[in-house]
Amino acid sequence: MLILILAGLRHRAAALLSIVVAAGLGSALIVLSGAMFETGIRLVAPPERVSGADLVVIGDPGYTMLDREGGQTTDHRPLPERHRLSDTVVREAIGIEGVDRAVPVQLVETFARSGLRAATLTGQNWASASMSGLTVPEGPAPGPDEVVLTAPAAATLGVAPGDSLTLTVAGRTSTVEVLGVLGGTGGPATVFLADVAPGVAAGEADDADDATRGAGRIDALGVTLAAGADDAAVRDALGRLGPVRVLAGDHRGAAEDPAISASRTPTIVIGAVFGGIVLTVLATVTSGIVSLSVRQRGREISLLRATGATGRQAGALLVGEASIAGIVGAVLGLALGVPLAHALFDAMRAGGVVPDGLALRAGLVPFAVAVATCGLVVWLAARIAARPARRSRAIDALREADLPPARLGFVRGLLGVLAGLGAVALAVITTAMEPALVSATAGPAVLAGGISAVLLAPAHLRLGLVLLRPLLGERRGELARVNVRSRVAALSTVTGAAALVVGIGVGNLVSQTMLTTAAGRAQVETITAQAVVRGPAGTGVELAAEIAALPEVGAVTPFVASGGWIERPYDRSHRDRPWPVRGLDGAQAERVLSNRLVDGGLAALTGRSIALPARTAEALGVRTGDTVDFRFGDGAGAELRVVATYDDLPGYENLLLPADLLAAHTTARTPGTLLVSADDGTSADRLATALDDVVADHPAVVVGDRDDLEHALQEGLGVNALINTLMLLVVLAYAMVAVVNTVAVSTLGRRRELALLRLAGATRRQVRTLLLTETGIAAVAGLGAGLVVACAAVAPTAVVVGADLLGPLALAALAAGGLAVALITLPITAAATRRALSGRPADVLTRAA
Repeated sequence: MLILILAGLRHRAAALLSIVVAAGLGSALIVLSGAMFETGIRLVAPPERVSGADLVVIGDPGYTMLDREGGQTTDHRPLPERHRLSDTVVREAIGIEGVDRAVPVQLVETFARSGLRAATLTGQNWASASMSGLTVPEGPAPGPDEVVLTAPAAATLGVAPGDSLTLTVAGRTSTVEVLGVLGGTGGPATVFLADVAPGVAAGEADDADDATRGAGRIDALGVTLAAGADDAAVRDALGRLGPVRVLAGDHRGAAEDPAISASRTPTIVIGAVFGGIVLTVLATVTSGIVSLSVRQRGREISLLRATGATGRQAGALLVGEASIAGIVGAVLGLALGVPLAHALFDAMRAGGVVPDGLALRAGLVPFAVAVATCGLVVWLAARIAARPARRSRAIDALREADLPPARLGFVRGLLGVLAGLGAVALAVITTAMEPALVSATAGPAVLAGGISAVLLAPAHLRLGLVLLRPLLGERRGELARVNVRSRVAALSTVTGAAALVVGIGVGNLVSQTMLTTAAGRAQVETITAQAVVRGPAGTGVELAAEIAALPEVGAVTPFVASGGWIERPYDRSHRDRPWPVRGLDGAQAERVLSNRLVDGGLAALTGRSIALPARTAEALGVRTGDTVDFRFGDGAGAELRVVATYDDLPGYENLLLPADLLAAHTTARTPGTLLVSADDGTSADRLATALDDVVADHPAVVVGDRDDLEHALQEGLGVNALINTLMLLVVLAYAMVAVVNTVAVSTLGRRRELALLRLAGATRRQVRTLLLTETGIAAVAGLGAGLVVACAAVAPTAVVVGADLLGPLALAALAAGGLAVALITLPITAAATRRALSGRPADVLTRAA
């Protein structure tokens, strides 16, 4: 049997090339998925600013959800802000046996300007310079009006020791002197500040409690070990200091950017979802390729049966050829996996899905999994598709050449119907979901619908023939219609490929675009402020006071966006994600928001207080004056008093807190945005002009409008969009493979038939038009089926977010999907037809005989 399989591979290399390509593409994409998955699990981030520490301690970046009784569950969520350490951790760490030094590390964003040069730099406390891996010279530490720069920062700003520059920290701008420059040209651009807690520098009282200033002032703790210390014992002792995480080796970089720890979920989700989609589409395409091969080799298989081969042996021959081709393709595809993974990872960095400090990692496991899974999927798909070969009879070899009827098998039909029913059920469930959860069911709905469309493609093609008959005409279209009806089994692959492109690709992209657009509009719909003032290093109270003094300004308030959880009373509405929380100045909130108050007043939003959406307050059973236990985004907890309830957009509700309270629990520690409303009778342009004049003296801030605020609030919404884009690219690639194989094999297999048509008087143009019409019928049938599949995601999404189902977006996406289908099918058909019509008809018939 092995000799026959190898001989078949040698003589049918061209026919099996499509399986090699499909498996190779699948293998490369599985390596990509595995690399994403492994990157999310390992979270390797080589340190730059704490490379001199043997160990780095940070606050636990994860939050453990609570049950109704207040006990911890096994459900963990990433904290949206940096979890800082308390002073107690530092004191206790110094006393651990084996610890030589324990140095607090404080990180803050700054904006520096020198002449015409400006840059956003990360600031560090001077004491942490000893943990940076840089050589720190002997000498006095920088004072309040002095800084030390690393060489890259000095080169960026064009300064040297003794020069002055303008520095903005926590919204305050001052002139400082460059005391010195550390390191060489490599490394990060850093500005070392005097050893003053950033919170205090921002105007925070030194004796403020944890609820007011956050869980602590220390971002990380750099630890060096004493000579001969037991590394494992020290790590274990440090891990018992509280809710902390101890980092070592190439994991220490997670202390420099909290977004690294938060990247675990998106990278794992992208790897898992993408890998599942790849395997599903690979199985579907491979099954169609092997099925077409079985139909093309019907007479050959019957001859094998006539020579004594059993049906099981005939099936094993086909499965063996496909499996070996699949394994060869999978091995070849490994070389493409790593470049694709790096290209995707670079795109994720550019889109802000993962931070720059996170490193891509792909060990041996993704490669082994790629070969094993692709080989197994090809084997299973070939085994199922080769079932007709087992039922072939030896007498069939003596029959006249004909086209076997295309019957939709019972198992295939049943699976197709079940997948379709599953898509309908998921679509119905989606209509009852909150907007933030729509993607969880809309994506699987359209995927199930796509699988159903492929499995039921022969039925869809027959239905398309009936519906398209009036458009084809009785004379020119009749022959094409008869040919398609007799070749439903082969051309249904084109129908299935078109359905996948339109259904999965267009459906997911339109659905996700609707969600993103609706979420972006909802972010600013209740904000009435006409202008925003933003700064990468914060906006201080002095700037807010200057703006408030303008006659064109009616109201100005700091604006902070973060996340958190309501722990008591038990809140089951946000088990999978934190509440979006906004911080505002209560005295000005009602002048920059359009929410209708139900009870209480936002003017009381001061100190430890919170305002809740009325629907949320009712679900929790709380009223104005009651208290709730709240968990901030940095892990700190506090008891907050409810001072107001208000109406908010259903599905897009936000919690309101005092700006100073919420800012203390964010990574930046200070508000970075000011919302500005114009005074009565002042236009938005006049307001913007007045604000531009004020910020001219504040180089670290810029004036924007509501669109800028919407863009800023949409950060972090790109994961689903990236997944859907990748899904579309995968579907397009596999659709191309399926169509090329189907059209090329079926068209080249009809050379004798086409030669007879030409001898009967048909011109090359007429034959080419005939074949293009046949492929076009199959593609249009798939386009219709794909449109139905796309509705499984688009229709319920439109219902949930209130979008127009037949709006310009949906129509443009449908047109793009149709164009993609045409570009995939028609050029390939034209090329295959040109090859099939090469040579004289008589010569073709002579070679066939």
